[in-house]
Formats: sequence, structure tokens, C-alpha cells
Amino acid sequence: MINWVKYKVSLKHLVLILIIALTGLLLTEITIVKEPTVYYQLQYHASKTMSEAIDAIRTEKETRQIPINIQLDPNRTGLIGEEYTPITTTLGNLSAKRTSTNPDFAALMVKYFKQVNLTSGDVIAVGSSGSFPALLLATLSACEAVDIIPITIYAIGASEYGANIPNFTFIDMLDTLNQKNIVNYSLAAVSMGGNQDQAEGMFFPESKEIIEQIAKEAGTIFIDNGSLEANIQKRLEIYQERAAGKPIKLFVNIGGASANFGNSTNSISFPNGLVRKVSEIPTSADRGLIFEFLEAGVPVIHLLNIRDLALKNGIPIDPIPLPQIGQSEVFFQYNYRKWIAVITILGIAGIIYFLKKKILKHNKNKIKNN
Repeated sequence: MINWVKYKVSLKHLVLILIIALTGLLLTEITIVKEPTVYYQLQYHASKTMSEAIDAIRTEKETRQIPINIQLDPNRTGLIGEEYTPITTTLGNLSAKRTSTNPDFAALMVKYFKQVNLTSGDVIAVGSSGSFPALLLATLSACEAVDIIPITIYAIGASEYGANIPNFTFIDMLDTLNQKNIVNYSLAAVSMGGNQDQAEGMFFPESKEIIEQIAKEAGTIFIDNGSLEANIQKRLEIYQERAAGKPIKLFVNIGGASANFGNSTNSISFPNGLVRKVSEIPTSADRGLIFEFLEAGVPVIHLLNIRDLALKNGIPIDPIPLPQIGQSEVFFQYNYRKWIAVITILGIAGIIYFLKKKILKHNKNKIKNN
């Protein structure tokens, strides 16, 4: 290491380097340009579709005379359920559920799709519990905007304030959206969800029977193979069959359904958002589809910690009312003036080069004098 004091480097040169560095940093920060993302129009389309879907779901809920509790759902989205119902599986965070109803999350899904280079006609697998119907709606809205083909398997059980109203689950919501031609997707299969994907340990003794009945009336494949491991494998088979030879480019997990999230300790530490790899993939048969797909080289979008997702992507937390579409940070990117950084680096490099020559000259003279 060079001893600046030993070689009598002028303090003014060190101060000059510091001034140039700080000036470059300051100029870089104050000249940042905020611009719409290159896929802003797709994000806007997805968010608008989700907004229209929310309106349709609200109207349908009112038509069915299912009351919207404005204490729980002040924005009257129709996507917030009750605290305890016969199909409630676990505790839930009301603020997180309300935050997820923001159509900005459809824009976030478009952002993720673009980050993994999805294009029109690509196939993705979607696994969702009933805990965050808004995020499933956001995913399907983004698929519609980007022209992606989602193969969706839905676990009926839902945590508090999710799609936990027995006569108005996401199955009913999706039927409404298809009838109104807002999104045109169907469910590839359903399962009971809950503990072990078998509706075990529910709050009410009649819960499993009610969920089974909902599943049988869903008009699609009912996954009920007797164990979590068997249900996971059945899901993989359905995804492959429905893909019809096309590669599955992405897996989206929404909520904490056992079959998707898994029962291993690794599941608890699984990162939020877009995940391309993890430090360790468990080998247990109940590890969940998030690990099955990662091991196969398929990226995963994991949607569970809603506050974290919102904070990282500039989406308001629990806003009342819902914000106007296209305004939050998820629709924008920040570009730096690269020429400032180049000039700063060149300036510092020039001073260092001058000092280096000075030091070499000092050493040369010292050798001569000795």
C-alpha cells in the first residue's frame, strides 16, 4: 500500500480527489431522470383490466346480496373476505390483503414477466391458494395484457380476509369475469388447500365437507389423491399435460398453499418476488412446487410477503382510496447521466496518474542519492 504521508503527497491533491468524487456523486443524484418503463403501456393495460375486474366482482357480489363490509373493505373491492368462515384455513393480515387489491400489482406482474423475457404465447404455471384472490387476479390481468397462457391450479382454502366466503370463492369470481369477457381463462384444477392440501385442522368441523363440495362443483379436475406428496405430483402432471409440449417458462406461487409453498424449513426463508435460484433446494417429497420448478431451471415468482413486495416496488401500502392507475413507482424507471460518471472517473484517474508519476520520480531520486 502506498504511504501518502511518506511520499509527501500534497494534501491538496487528496482533497481534490475527494471534491471531484463528491461532486460527481452529487451531480449524478440530482440529474437522475424519471421515465416510464419501456413496457409502461402493457403495465397500464394490465392494471386497467384488473380495475375493471374489481368493478365486475363488486357488482356481482352485490347482485348476489353478499354484503361488503366497509370496515374490512373500505375501497369496496369485493376481494376482501371475512375473518372466520368454514373455509378459513389460517390467520391473515388485513392490511396485506387490502394492499394486494391495488391494480398496481398487475403492473408489477408485467414487470416480472418482462424481466424473464416472456413473450406472446408463452406458457406459465400458476399455483394459488384462496388467501390472496387479488394477486391471482393481478397475475391473470398481466397474462391478458402480455398475451401469456396461464395454467392455473387453485387451492380453495383461504386465510382470514381472503376468498373465504363459501358461496363466493375465486371460482365464482373467475366465472363472473369470463361471462363479462374481462379475462378469458379457466382453472386447470382445484384442490382443497389448507394443511397438507387436505383441509386438515380447520376451524370448523364441517369445513372439509364444505370445501369438498365446492371443489366437486367447480367444473374442473379435483386434485384429491390422499396425501400432500401425491397432490404435488398430480399438479406437475396437469401442468405438463396442459402445456401440450410447450415449455413452461415460469411458475407463479400466490399465498402459502402447502402443495406450492412446501412444508420444509427452506420454504420459510424462500425469497419474495422473482427468484431464479436459491442457496439450497431440499430433497424431501413435500418440498413444494416452488422448489420443483427451480430445480428444473424454471424461475419462480413468489407472492406472499405483500408489505415487502409493495415497499420494494413503490406500491402504496393499504391506500384509501385506491390510487389512480399509472402513477406509482412500479410504472417508472430511473436513468442516470452516464457521462457524469465517466468524467468523474477520468478526473480521479488523471490525478492518481499524476501522483503515481510523482511517487515514481521520488523513488528514483532516492535511489540515486543512495
